[in-house]
Amino acid sequence: MTTTTDLAARLRELPDDALERLVLARALPTAALGESGPQHIADFFDLAEALRTDDAVDAAIERLPRRALVALRDGGSPDDLAPAVALGLADGTGAVDDAVAARLAARPELVTDAPGGPAPARPDTSDRQSVADDDRSRAVGAEHAFETLTVLAELLRAADAGSVRELAKGGIGAPLARQLGERTGADAAVVSDRLALLDRVGAAHPEDGSWKVSDAGHAWLRSSWPDRWAMVVHDWRAALDPAVAEVLDLADDDLGDLVSLGRWAYPAGSRWLDAALLDAAGTARILGLAVDGRLTSTGRVLLGDDPEAARTAAAADLPGTVDGVYLQPDLTVIAPGPLTPADDDDLRAVADLEAPGLAARYRVSEDSIRRALRDGRTRDDVVALFTRIGATEVPQPLTYLIDQVATRDGSVVVDRGEGDLGSVLHGTPEQLDLIGVDAELRQLAWERPDLTTLVTKYPPHVVASALGDQRYPAVLAAGARPETRSGPPVRRRAPSRSPEQAARALVERLRLTTERGDAEPEQEWMARQIDMAVRGRTPIRITVRMPDGSERPFSIVPTSVAAGRVRGKDTAVDVERTLPLSLVVGIESDA
Repeated sequence: MTTTTDLAARLRELPDDALERLVLARALPTAALGESGPQHIADFFDLAEALRTDDAVDAAIERLPRRALVALRDGGSPDDLAPAVALGLADGTGAVDDAVAARLAARPELVTDAPGGPAPARPDTSDRQSVADDDRSRAVGAEHAFETLTVLAELLRAADAGSVRELAKGGIGAPLARQLGERTGADAAVVSDRLALLDRVGAAHPEDGSWKVSDAGHAWLRSSWPDRWAMVVHDWRAALDPAVAEVLDLADDDLGDLVSLGRWAYPAGSRWLDAALLDAAGTARILGLAVDGRLTSTGRVLLGDDPEAARTAAAADLPGTVDGVYLQPDLTVIAPGPLTPADDDDLRAVADLEAPGLAARYRVSEDSIRRALRDGRTRDDVVALFTRIGATEVPQPLTYLIDQVATRDGSVVVDRGEGDLGSVLHGTPEQLDLIGVDAELRQLAWERPDLTTLVTKYPPHVVASALGDQRYPAVLAAGARPETRSGPPVRRRAPSRSPEQAARALVERLRLTTERGDAEPEQEWMARQIDMAVRGRTPIRITVRMPDGSERPFSIVPTSVAAGRVRGKDTAVDVERTLPLSLVVGIESDA
């Protein structure tokens, strides 16, 4: 029998990393992990009590596989008990905590057969296997995968541009979901799920109210399409809960009824495992690993442990990249197939993506050409880019647009006025004639000292912004750009601690408490042990050092501990005893 005192002593002896893993695995309530409050854990006895509550034990049992449950109930090998030992439900000798034994006894329906037990009946897939065309399944899977990869890539680009913002309560709003759905070519309802997938594989994560792309996410965007597929499947598989991964392994190729298989493998885990398995099956479908509830041959390879084989299989199924795009006179660019990441980046520098997908459509505009020029490209660079990636000749309207923008862009310069007061515009007389009579700019109250100059009292950045809104090719002079100043502090939500951080903080706090106790008399630890026995009315064996130096054990049921003394009923002679804590040298459970 294992009591709270025994568990507290065992927890105290664990190394820090093992204790952190146990606390993390048991998923204690936030209030228990906090640094203050009525439920917070202050010492190892509090931790032991928190781990032995009915709710905590039930939650831990939900994470145990069938063999571990049988081993807890009937005894078993160390290998069978290992998951339970890792969760603190039993010790290394196989002794089961009495709180765990009580909860198992209260739920006899959990495991009603032998350790192995008959596996649930699996649907007969022989007919489906014989008629299923693996080539067709692979083609359908590759189509699903390419669609998902396209959405993930566009979401990463949107996050990198700072366009994916979270609500104060968490998650993204419906308007943003619709906007991102239009940008990615996906239904707005799936945008949140795809963002969650990016978070799960470590490509992006929410931080300070907006989504940030990780280094792994940037590397993924630079990778080829086959590498993207292989990488996202590998990272998704690695991030699965071990129980989910085990059930997927048991399922082999048939993902049609993972819930039944999960309830057999983890008899107590339906509360959390059902949803996790359904999510895994859905993700396997959108990643092109399974079609009609069954893994494709490519899916099996992608889920395997051979990265090179996975990349080869992905390359065989995905459509190959195209070498050229069609440049249309209406200033659209049609990609008849996937572009390489390098070509896609180059094209996005001079055009805007209008319709993502297998046959993506881009549009060249005055703004996109101006953006390319201001990013450092010259007119000849832009023409050379279109010439290189175009499968057709560069159409005349596109050449005309490039020449027009290259000629006009930057021809109006906004600089600081004399004495750093107001602004001065320099440009051609024709351009300044148009600006001076533009009704939308009348509020700037222009003055014209000469044909190539306009003056206004407004600061340069305001003038440049107003001109840009009216699509004038104005640029700020280097000396006219506003200085970057530190604004008032922005009120942000206090970042919540991750479960790992909370577990580490708890262990550090417990160790600090132990160090303080070690610096004080050992009676503090023994007093807590006795206090736990008083509350639980459990018998303990106290070893007392007698005046002659000998040691004598007393088996008592303690009733109180105060003023440096413990009082209790001696179970051997049925008398009340009062023993000084200063003479107590050891305490053991006598239950």
